This record gives sequence, C-alpha cells and structure tokens, in this order.
Amino acid sequence: MFTLNLKEIFKVSDRFKGSYILEPADIKLPPEIGEIRKPFKVSIEITKDKEGYKLTMSIEGYVELECSRCLEVFEKEISQSKTEFLQNVPNEEGVFMLKPKDLEVTFMEEPDIVDVAQLVREEIILSIPMKPLCSPSCRGIPGYELVFDEEPKEKESQKQSSFAILKDLLAKKGGK
Repeated sequence: MFTLNLKEIFKVSDRFKGSYILEPADIKLPPEIGEIRKPFKVSIEITKDKEGYKLTMSIEGYVELECSRCLEVFEKEISQSKTEFLQNVPNEEGVFMLKPKDLEVTFMEEPDIVDVAQLVREEIILSIPMKPLCSPSCRGIPGYELVFDEEPKEKESQKQSSFAILKDLLAKKGGK
C-alpha cells in the first residue's frame, strides 16, 4: 500500500510535489483485466483546497492486454494526466445526500490519507477499452474470416437477397 498522509504533509508546506515509480506488485491490477510487467511512472502535485485537496496526477506505463479479435497479447501504452478533488468522507451519521458537485470528488477512505496505488489502479482500469484491439485493422484469428463492411459495391449487387432466392424457388415450383 503506497499512501500519503496529507495532514502531516501540509503542516510543513502548502503544496506537495512528488514523482514515484510504482512496481506491478504495488498496483495489483486484477488479472482478468490485464497484466503489468514494468513499473509505472507517477507524478503528483497536491494543493490544499477550501473543501479538501486538489490532486493533479500523471501516469506513464504499459499494460499487457489480450486482443478481443485475434487473442494475441499486446502492450498498450497508458499515458495520461488528470486533475481531481479529494475530500474526506462526510462524518455525518446515517444517510447523507450527494450533491451534483460531489460526483466530481474522490472521497478518501481514511481521513487525510491518499492511497496513490489505488488512484493509479483506477486510472489504468478506466483507460482500458472494454474490447481491446491490438490494432484497429486486426482481422481476427488466422483462418477465420470476420465480416467487415469493406466489400466492393459490385459484389453486393451480384448477391441475391434471401427473398429473391425464395421468389425464384416459388417460381420454379409453380412452373412445374
């Protein structure tokens, strides 16, 4: 668990900057999503906000994924920056109502403690497509043809529709 204690950090300074290398074991990406074999580079800048903290984070690294068409393993580069607001979970007992602006906030599970590895894991998971492709032109498993809308228009005009075939069969049957 890779955490930062914001209460202690902001006793010393009003701004925090840090760069880290997170190992695959730190991130703990679920195996059904993909696999991380190389460390991720993470840069963080945190400033105190009136209601919590403003976090700017950039991550860079690679995730091994399986292509959903050809089933080959490939590396996808993850390189992005994001700014989000961090707040402690409201300490009201029972039920509390979320306001629309609360949907843009990440709530910290422990007061003033940020789990950097968890934030990185969430960003990686959100950046992986539901159906990863090794390339946009992937043709699928060799030996199996996928149907794409790349056929020339001439071939389409030569094809008969199902109803035309039925019409021909009915005409032949009626002609006998």
